[in-house]
Amino acid sequence: MPLSVTELVCRLKQAVEVNIGEQSVTGEIGSCKTASSGHIYFTLKDAHCQLQCALYAFRARSMRLQLREGMQVELRGKATVWEGRGALQFIVDSVREAGIGTLQQQFEALKARLAAEGLFDATRKRPLPRFPQSVALVTSATGAVIQDMRHRLEQRAPWMQVYLYPVQVQGKGAELGIVRALEQLGNPDRYGMPAADYIIIARGGGSLEDLWCFNEEVLARAIAACPVPVVSAVGHETDFTIADFVADLRAPTPTAAIELTTPDAAELRARLAATGQHLRQQLTRSLQMARLRLKLVQQSRLGNPLELLAPYQQQLDSLTEDLHTTLQTRLQQERSRLSLCRARLSSSAVLQRIRHAATQLQHKHQLLLHNLHTRLASHHARLENLAARITAASPQNALDRGFALVSTPDGRLARNAADLATGDQLHIRLARGETTATVN
Repeated sequence: MPLSVTELVCRLKQAVEVNIGEQSVTGEIGSCKTASSGHIYFTLKDAHCQLQCALYAFRARSMRLQLREGMQVELRGKATVWEGRGALQFIVDSVREAGIGTLQQQFEALKARLAAEGLFDATRKRPLPRFPQSVALVTSATGAVIQDMRHRLEQRAPWMQVYLYPVQVQGKGAELGIVRALEQLGNPDRYGMPAADYIIIARGGGSLEDLWCFNEEVLARAIAACPVPVVSAVGHETDFTIADFVADLRAPTPTAAIELTTPDAAELRARLAATGQHLRQQLTRSLQMARLRLKLVQQSRLGNPLELLAPYQQQLDSLTEDLHTTLQTRLQQERSRLSLCRARLSSSAVLQRIRHAATQLQHKHQLLLHNLHTRLASHHARLENLAARITAASPQNALDRGFALVSTPDGRLARNAADLATGDQLHIRLARGETTATVN
């Protein structure tokens, strides 16, 4: 007799609970969400499989560890089958952090490498225009993100020209579409694109896997190389991607990107109104003061307005006279100096100085020759003395005086007769010629 679905699920549940029972399992947390009841539902995965897990609210409240996507954990609990869906489920009793997940490890490794290259340095961040006229939005053409951003732009900066470059913001290869958008928007003349003052890359929140295209190295380098400033507005406020660190500005949300990069039109109108009011007040005050001064002049007893200039004209005349006197005095002084210089440079004085210099030069020349001859004579005497000493010490000199050099066959000089034996062959060198002898 066939089983009902309920009977089969109940048997599966009993088999799992009896044969598996309580177990410890390790893996990486994938998607994770908290229900309104406080229960936490998440997936535990490795390279090949994933497991649905449930952590009930009363256990979650007693835990200090906050679960998050990408966390590597060790779970203790019981495997069972949830009758409602007939699905395998792991009821968690305790959670212990075991390390960093694979994706998180890749994220941290790439982040450290790009930071070492200087791609995150604040010095390379480019400032955004204070009053932008256009912006390019690189995001999905569908969904709430683009609608929220357009609505916020219309509120804050209705004068801005907005260009949408639709791209995929999730899934394998999505980063290549974003890279292509940055290349074309960053070089509008080359690709026939509209020129934008800056670019916003935007996406709503999601899991680490959902946002992974914004953690790819190719996109990070495209952001760094883009000639136009780039704003990263990916995920929620707690989400961080590699694109956030490389971009010229990181916004916590897409709508926050609009608020951070555009002036508020209402605030600008209020400031302009206040400035106009201040200028009108200043102009009114200046006109009142000018009218008052004009009225005082009109009511004065002054017959001719030119009389006001008379003291200044008198002062100008005095200064002109002082200037003329000073110039004459200075001119006379310079003429006197010129006459003195001309007298000093007369022909007789110059010739006398030349003769004196020639006499001194002749005297120094004779003195130099005398010193040179004296030193040469001294060196010549020393050289002759050294030559005489060398000649006196020469062995040839002794031979010329009748002495001889006697040496044994091995070349040693014979200095002591006691060292010789009968029959020894001797070599004798005379002043002229050589001979041999035998000891008798």
